[in-house]
Amino acid sequence: MTLDQPSLWSDIRGLVFFGWVVAATRLLLDFVAPDQSMYLGVYILMPLAYLYYGWKGRWDHLAWRRVAGSLLVVAFLVWFIPNLISYSTAYFVGLDHGRFSPENSGRRENFQGPLMIILNGGMVAGATFLAGSVWSITLGTLFTWLPGAMRRRQARAQ
Repeated sequence: MTLDQPSLWSDIRGLVFFGWVVAATRLLLDFVAPDQSMYLGVYILMPLAYLYYGWKGRWDHLAWRRVAGSLLVVAFLVWFIPNLISYSTAYFVGLDHGRFSPENSGRRENFQGPLMIILNGGMVAGATFLAGSVWSITLGTLFTWLPGAMRRRQARAQ
C-alpha cells in the first residue's frame, strides 16, 4: 500500500457504521415493534449508502477489484456479524415471530443448548452473508463503482 492509497478501513468505515446502526435499529424494533421491523433493514438501506458513495465519488480512486473486495468485507461486517448476534440473541430470549419464526429462519427445535443456538445463528448468518455479498457487489458495482468509472472516462476524454 502506498501513502496515496487509503487503508481498507478508511474506505469502508462509513458503510460499516451505517450498516451497524441499521442492524441494531432493526433488532430493537424486533423487540418493541415487530410488525414494523420488516420495513427497515440492510437490504433496503445499504443501496442508499452505495448511491451516496457513488454520487459523492467516495470510491472513485478504487479499481473494481478493490471495490468488490471492500464490499465483501462490508457484507461480512454488516450482514454476517449483526445477523449472528441478532439470531443468536433472538433464540436465547425466545423470539419466534417474524424473521425469527422457525419457518422463516430455518431454526431447528432440536437445537438445544447455547452452543447449538449460536451454531444455528451462525448458519443463518452465513446464508445472509452469501446473499448480502451478492447484493453488495452487484449494487455497489452499479451505484458506486460505475459512476466513478464514468467520471474517470470523462476526465480522460477532456
